[in-house]
Amino acid sequence: MSEASPLRPRPGARERVLAAALACATESGMDAVTIEAIRARSGVSVGSLYHHFGDKQGVFTALFVAGVEHFGEIAMAAMARGDSAEAGLRALVGDYLEWIVAHPDWARFLLTARPRLESQAGPQLRDANGRYFTALRHWLERWPETRPLARRPALVLALVFGPVDYLARPWLDGLMPASPLEHRDALADGVVRALLGH
Repeated sequence: MSEASPLRPRPGARERVLAAALACATESGMDAVTIEAIRARSGVSVGSLYHHFGDKQGVFTALFVAGVEHFGEIAMAAMARGDSAEAGLRALVGDYLEWIVAHPDWARFLLTARPRLESQAGPQLRDANGRYFTALRHWLERWPETRPLARRPALVLALVFGPVDYLARPWLDGLMPASPLEHRDALADGVVRALLGH
């Protein structure tokens, strides 16, 4: 696993399989990846792979959930750094952009796999999202200007991350040479205007 991998350092078969699956999907696309390619790249036994994941779909679903959990941790840390609602929102936008640029393969996988894997991730994804939504609601309740939004965390997420995703996709696909980080301030300004009105 490369230094740039955002997968948490969990030594052992599971972590190696997830890292191998991400590398294989980056090189070949998720549909072309075989379970044998993941097994060979990770160096784990067939028995260990099937014990942890069941099949290829199980590997990619686990990889997707791990990404959601990892990103949730980044977002919660960004919110905690802000000493005002505006500072926290700007940190959310900035940290997400920096994460995408630092981990393009991981970001590309999450953006492309979401429509296919989100519904299959089941309770694990609900747990990960539940922790994040709870933290986001508490953070929104902290500031008078965002308190009315605490009951609509999904709207906040759409307004914060939707524009970043839209801008990042062409860069991740090699269609936009300029780094999306060049647009950090403009995106943050838009989020602040949309949610705080200034």
